[in-house]
Amino acid sequence: MKTADYLDLYVSETNGILQGLEESILNMENGGDRDASIEEMFRNAHNLKGMSGAMGYEFLVEASHALESILDGCKRGLLEVAEAELDLLLRVVDQLGALVRWTIGGKDDGGGEELLGELLVLMSPMSIRVAEEDGSLVRETDQTPDNPELPVVAPGHQYDSKITDSAATGKDSENDFPRQPDGYSNGIKSTRVDLERLDCLMDLVGELIIGRIRLSSLARETGSKALSDELASFERLISEVQKEVMEARLVPAGQVFHRFKRLARDAGRELGKKVDFTLKGSEIGLDRTVLESMTDPLMHLVRNAIDHGVESPAERRAAGKSETASVVLSARRERNQVIIEVSDDGRGIDFERIKKARNAAGARESAGTNLSEEELCGILTKAGFSTRDEVGRYSGRGIGMNVVGKMIDSLGGTLHIDSKSGKGTTISMNLPINLSIIKALLFYVGTEVHALPLEYVKETARIERGSFNTVRGREVYETLVGPIPVVRPGDIFQAKLDADENRYLKVIIVNIGGKKACLVVDRILGQQDVVIKSLPTMVRGASGISGATILGSGKIAFIWDPKVLFYGRSTYESNKEAVVLEN
Repeated sequence: MKTADYLDLYVSETNGILQGLEESILNMENGGDRDASIEEMFRNAHNLKGMSGAMGYEFLVEASHALESILDGCKRGLLEVAEAELDLLLRVVDQLGALVRWTIGGKDDGGGEELLGELLVLMSPMSIRVAEEDGSLVRETDQTPDNPELPVVAPGHQYDSKITDSAATGKDSENDFPRQPDGYSNGIKSTRVDLERLDCLMDLVGELIIGRIRLSSLARETGSKALSDELASFERLISEVQKEVMEARLVPAGQVFHRFKRLARDAGRELGKKVDFTLKGSEIGLDRTVLESMTDPLMHLVRNAIDHGVESPAERRAAGKSETASVVLSARRERNQVIIEVSDDGRGIDFERIKKARNAAGARESAGTNLSEEELCGILTKAGFSTRDEVGRYSGRGIGMNVVGKMIDSLGGTLHIDSKSGKGTTISMNLPINLSIIKALLFYVGTEVHALPLEYVKETARIERGSFNTVRGREVYETLVGPIPVVRPGDIFQAKLDADENRYLKVIIVNIGGKKACLVVDRILGQQDVVIKSLPTMVRGASGISGATILGSGKIAFIWDPKVLFYGRSTYESNKEAVVLEN
């Protein structure tokens, strides 16, 4: 049996082990149960040794065995894990990760022996202390893996090592783990599925939905009751399949969130700040594409919270706060969106400093004394903008928030910033749970059907002609909460409404991040699930169009991107004087 066939499984399991080791160390550092954390680390090191032995990775067997020996000494009270040992163990995990990457890379440049040597030297202070207490020990040779899916190689190959444990003294150790998990005989409860298969399933579900839409259109045209009845059952079945496939694609947010614990810890130490980093909603499921895309933005936001937001211990004492600042990374689901937030209890955003920096860069003075949320987001996410005078390791180049803004836009999400001076800042990112199938409102512009994501639709209405007023030369629609701008398709595309003389107009009230506009259309078809398809090459990159979908008639409908199309054409309801924002 070729071990290469198990490489993907090995990589996946090893990544989980390395993350588990790091989380256990950070848990001890934050005052968690040390005995339980050491036990968990020992189990991970033991599993890594078994899997690496099965794959024939001798350097990793040696390294994981050395770590296992130290942890065994910690369990038996031969070594006390103090603060210095925690720092050392984190460095060991980093070096172990480097050795793993070299090993799975299949290189043969002598780097593995060098990495192993550095790792053993790094652990030597702790291993010597264990050896002094435990005497001369013999190397364990049993390399049978705990993971039954990996191929087993016969034990017997001896490794020379100065670091040994008590498992080979001829006695059964209470720390030995069963070769087969206790629950294995109850049946396999889960299996690994290649992500490409899930993506393929999602595409097939999309095709089923398109087929369902076409059949529904055919049933209406033919007036066949039998076909309509069968379709009702068929639609329920497709909806269930769609739900299950979408749920299968969801990945717990914690798979990405947990990696920021180490980042927050290291950044706080380097900047001389005490930070309590907390995760909430790690169990919330996110679409894999969304979750992977959020890695870089979250990294920048966590760094900014610690660098820009959190004060030094002295500043916090002077302000009557605890020396230890709180930074929280959280996720929650609301309807068809997931909201990811990074919040801190630091100094808050200095709005005056931002306005001065913005004006110094040549921007015109903002109307009024306060920055609106949209203005604030626009300023902070502008490339090259920074409130720092000097470039540091974590800030000063004006890159981080720009990355955040671009990624949020590309995912069809919205960014919100809430900051109070002396109290802290919360940055929220509202993102779609799924990027493949969305609910949309279909409507006619002339003879063509278009789609608008339902999350941007506040309401639809039928109003009498002549209901619009004019303010500053622009049409507005008067509502109970104030006037909102009127947008006609001809303002956006080279399209005109049918020249009918009907008494009523059909309008869609669009809501983009708290700002609204009144869109005049020919006819509203209703809402339905639509499958987002990539744009053809000839129109790819067209501003304001996020994708296309196939209708029941077989025709293509473009899906609008309201944040682009209505930019400068919408207004805050609360700002009744400035009804129409300038571009």
